[in-house]
Amino acid sequence: MHNKLIITFRICFILVLVTLGMLLLFRPAHTQTNILKAVFSSSEDNILVDLSSKFSSKINVIVETDSPEKSEEIAKIIYSKLDKSVMYTSDMNISEILGDYEKYHNNLLSGESRRLLINKQYDIVEEKGLEALYNPIMPPIGSIEDDPFLLLTDFIMQFSDNREISNFTPIGVNGKYYSLILLNVDSTISLSPTVLNDEVKKLVDIQHEFTKKGVEVYLTGAPVHSYYASTHSMFEINLICILSTIFIIALVFTYFKSLIPLIPIAISIGIGIFSGYCITALIFKDIHILTFVFSTTLIGICVDYSLHFFVSLCDNKSGKDAVKEIFKSLTVSLLTTVGAFLVLLFANFVLLKQISVFTITGLISVYCIVVLFYPLIFKTALKKQVENLTNCFYSGINCVIAKVKGVKIPSIIIKYRTYIIVFICFAIFVFAFSRISFDDNIKNMYVPPKFLIKAEKLFAEIAGADSDISFLVVKGNNIEDILQKEEEIADKLEAQNVTYQALSRYMPSFKRQKSNQYLRKQLYKEKLNEYAVFLPVSHRNKLINAKYSDGFLTLNSSFDLLKKNFLMDKNTSIMVLYDYEGGAINGFRVISLQKDISSQLKKCRQICIGLLFPIFIILYFLLSKIYNFKAALRIILPSFCAVLFAFGILGIFKCPINLFHLLAIFLIIGFGLDYSVFRFGGHKKSSDAILLSCLTTVFSFALLGFAGFKLISALGTVVSLGLLSSYIFSLILIKSEKENNKTEEN
Repeated sequence: MHNKLIITFRICFILVLVTLGMLLLFRPAHTQTNILKAVFSSSEDNILVDLSSKFSSKINVIVETDSPEKSEEIAKIIYSKLDKSVMYTSDMNISEILGDYEKYHNNLLSGESRRLLINKQYDIVEEKGLEALYNPIMPPIGSIEDDPFLLLTDFIMQFSDNREISNFTPIGVNGKYYSLILLNVDSTISLSPTVLNDEVKKLVDIQHEFTKKGVEVYLTGAPVHSYYASTHSMFEINLICILSTIFIIALVFTYFKSLIPLIPIAISIGIGIFSGYCITALIFKDIHILTFVFSTTLIGICVDYSLHFFVSLCDNKSGKDAVKEIFKSLTVSLLTTVGAFLVLLFANFVLLKQISVFTITGLISVYCIVVLFYPLIFKTALKKQVENLTNCFYSGINCVIAKVKGVKIPSIIIKYRTYIIVFICFAIFVFAFSRISFDDNIKNMYVPPKFLIKAEKLFAEIAGADSDISFLVVKGNNIEDILQKEEEIADKLEAQNVTYQALSRYMPSFKRQKSNQYLRKQLYKEKLNEYAVFLPVSHRNKLINAKYSDGFLTLNSSFDLLKKNFLMDKNTSIMVLYDYEGGAINGFRVISLQKDISSQLKKCRQICIGLLFPIFIILYFLLSKIYNFKAALRIILPSFCAVLFAFGILGIFKCPINLFHLLAIFLIIGFGLDYSVFRFGGHKKSSDAILLSCLTTVFSFALLGFAGFKLISALGTVVSLGLLSSYIFSLILIKSEKENNKTEEN
């Protein structure tokens, strides 16, 4: 009966995997790479993510030479080599736009001229008109006969403070000349990191081609940083994977005298990742790349399951007996890990939810593989193993201790070691608590190479891009409604002398154009005869009595670039504010990318901290039901102490704690409880399997600690420190269940 049940479960498990694979074919998941998508999950914050994507997909090319002609020439040659369907400049067709402006010049007034006319300060308007008329540098725009006060010229001149710089035009700074190419990346390309990196690589190759004596070419922009960061990280990750694999192979072969255990281990990991991916893809439309990073790491716990089986198999006659011996510890380990990650489902944080689903599904799959299929593995597949790896490990430690003369551990310390360890961990944490600081600044999570820092500083100096930029998100029923709302906001900004950019600055609403016509007519009635003496009386009368048409300037094809720059969709526009420190205007939200992103990271960090206590409580009561309250406390103490110890060390060394340090805690709990549960189970040579698991995991994460990418190194450092201390604490604090029973009997 038992065998038939096992066979039934095996068939069901295989059918479930096949079904998941078939379902995934009909609903493939999209892999999300934008890190903001991991921490911004509400629809309210989608605009912030979209803004970040929009303004982070720009690349700036800086050509430095000793002469303006040479810098412009090289910049144009570089641009000619680019694929314009991928990267392109954003210069508008000035001739077409000026033609539209001249046609509807009666509808256009600058913000300053409009305020002067509303206040009937005609004398000042007259003075400005005369200054523009006799300006030897700037020729008038449009016809003086049709626009004697040169209000169109004034309207165009207001764009001179828009902080935009022209492509290719040489700029002299500190004795050098610089020509800039301001590139936009096609939206479809910017959403595909692999394709974008390939395109940036082509640009980097062009940079190297033109960088020679007397010429320097610099690249700036988020895609350039992403290219160098991902390229360097991929090299490091590949190297770490190779070193970790070699270490695991060597360790397995040294212990088992065979490489055969590696085959089922690899298969179980593959199936765990596959099942986790399938379930996550069916629940979530997009799976974030960080979900794979964290979840596949957590599924590494399945290596522990496999190692415990093979160590047990060495001391049992068959695979069935091996599973029977470790079944309780294996099941408890699964339940505690699943219990810990179930809590993450209640976090308003999409990344944590995805990690929870992916990990729980993967671990259950691996557990089923070990319980259902590993018994089919025969003991003859293994050769003679090391007699006792842990004893060898202890012997080495004892040899070191023996060489230290006069070392004798008092019996009272041995008797009360649990209390002493917990007290020491608390003392370290309390001491470090005042030194602990949090870092939620998104910029501090990435340290760029020095040559990119130099390029960014140079671009800021040339382009004057050192202002604090924020965005005002304006929503309306249609374009006209949006423009009217922008104009109301713009009036307030101009009154506060805040520099801004907006669609309405280039394209007034129909309502504003109609109002401008009226103000212009009033000006002509009051001042035209007195001012425009250079025009015939008949022409002046014609201007005064002219009836303006009902035609309005509209967003035609000439203004496509404006629509791309300022419209997020047909009902949403953005206004770019420079050095604005105020709050919402007219009820519309002001977004500062760096501040808002950092605020959200802080919120996510607080969520992670808030989940820690419930996780430990749930795990404690779960273990209490399986064992008893005292045993549950002993099992959970090593992980609890490891978390205190790891973050105490960070505090002592004044290392600012970020979100990824906190995410490492969940890894520590997941792996650390695994050590404690199996050690408490106390089957033969369980200590060997625990040590093997610890060595493989700590080695891999310790290598990650040397990665150049700060997020990866932060994760690796904390996890390796936490797991090593968790192993040591479990070694000191936990006796096996059998040993505890003997102690109680005595």
